[in-house]
Amino acid sequence: MHSEACIGQKKSVYEGTNAVPRSGDPGRVLHLGLTDGELANRVIVVGHHTRADLLSGFLEAEDSGSVFKLASDRGFLTYTGQFAGERLSVVSIGMGLAMMDFFLREARAVVKGPMAVVRLGTCGCLQEHVKVGNVSVADGSALVQRNYSHFDSQSPAHAKPYTISELCLPDAELTSTVIAALREALGGEKVNEGTNLTADSFYSSQGRADSAFNDENSQLIGEVLDRYPKAITMEMETFQLFHLARSCLPKGTMRAAACVVNVANRPTGEVVGEEALRLAESEGGKALMKALAKLQL
Repeated sequence: MHSEACIGQKKSVYEGTNAVPRSGDPGRVLHLGLTDGELANRVIVVGHHTRADLLSGFLEAEDSGSVFKLASDRGFLTYTGQFAGERLSVVSIGMGLAMMDFFLREARAVVKGPMAVVRLGTCGCLQEHVKVGNVSVADGSALVQRNYSHFDSQSPAHAKPYTISELCLPDAELTSTVIAALREALGGEKVNEGTNLTADSFYSSQGRADSAFNDENSQLIGEVLDRYPKAITMEMETFQLFHLARSCLPKGTMRAAACVVNVANRPTGEVVGEEALRLAESEGGKALMKALAKLQL
């Protein structure tokens, strides 16, 4: 997958620099490292490689005799196989808005036909009554961003340090299917529904205190809860997933839903145990795979 441009050679490092670049033969997208046909139309997206490894154990081999696996040199890990009679991929993308952007745009470039993408992540929960170890499904997501201009010495005095967006919604049918599958697998008391907040940082725009930096975020969590009182989760990817799925052309060809395991309760400071986390990832992840296999694309 690696190529180098040298003086006197005609072949460049990659092609299509003003679109979705590809490198090599067959042409592989730069960050996922995938080429056409290696990614399924149904995808579970996770942040951590160990979670992808775990869920890949539920996939069955395709005609090649083994589950497809590719680790790119940009930090993405892809598995593709069969689940409940449908072709399905599990992809680990890392963290943050940019990584979700890389994934969705390059996935769209190598997959023909409609797609359905479900995120299974982890998060901090913002409501005291929401238990760690539960799985929370997003019925909408708002983006919380650091306003970099505010911290500039030339910034107008009225500029706020953080911006909070309007809600972006998931695919309703896919979300309902995900909720039903999770409740069946985990029990209704283990599944929460509510608003997600996606931040552009793990630290400043999630209201964490760090005396080494000027963040002006001591009131941030209160501000976002004033605007979205039903917000229960805060992480770094869901808004981008929903936004790009709704922006994908033709309209309706990419459907998205998202859920997260509540790893930490921000108001109480409680953190989930390792066994409970692995159970939620395993049983919850398998439930999501069932939901995707059931969905008509």
